[in-house]
Amino acid sequence: MKLFLLRHATARDTFPDNERQLSDFGQEQVDTLSKFIDSTHFCDVAQIWHSPYLRAVQTANLFKEKVGVDSPTMEISTITPEDNPYEVARMIASLSCFGKDLMIVSHNPLLENLTDILLDGARRGGRVIFDTCALACLTLEDLPATENDYGVWSLDFLISPKIIRT
Repeated sequence: MKLFLLRHATARDTFPDNERQLSDFGQEQVDTLSKFIDSTHFCDVAQIWHSPYLRAVQTANLFKEKVGVDSPTMEISTITPEDNPYEVARMIASLSCFGKDLMIVSHNPLLENLTDILLDGARRGGRVIFDTCALACLTLEDLPATENDYGVWSLDFLISPKIIRT
């Protein structure tokens, strides 16, 4: 199983937070990232989960369109910035036996903490940094078991549009 984690692109500085739309720059970030992504990496993605926050919804839909991902999107109310990353790790672990890939479009600090938990078993903070519109790919090496609740994961890549030249 592969797990793709995408932080939403840059949003406008408006209020309320959950209704912030992508800025023009944020839309450019998704466009830049999508130009350098090989769409075949996403052929086994069963679902794209996104938070209910507008900027995550827009990022998920724009990425899906630009890269040509043919997976359904699904709003998950428990992947907002304030949500518990251990609960999200449990949700992912419960799906891992099906063998299909999953993509999550969400926010910090959730994504950074979730990545720490999956790679190291504990939330440490700051081990993997998700800039806006950064995309990570983790691979499940061993299924969840008694000695490892979330399975054993490795980091395949982490890429940010700010390091890509267009």
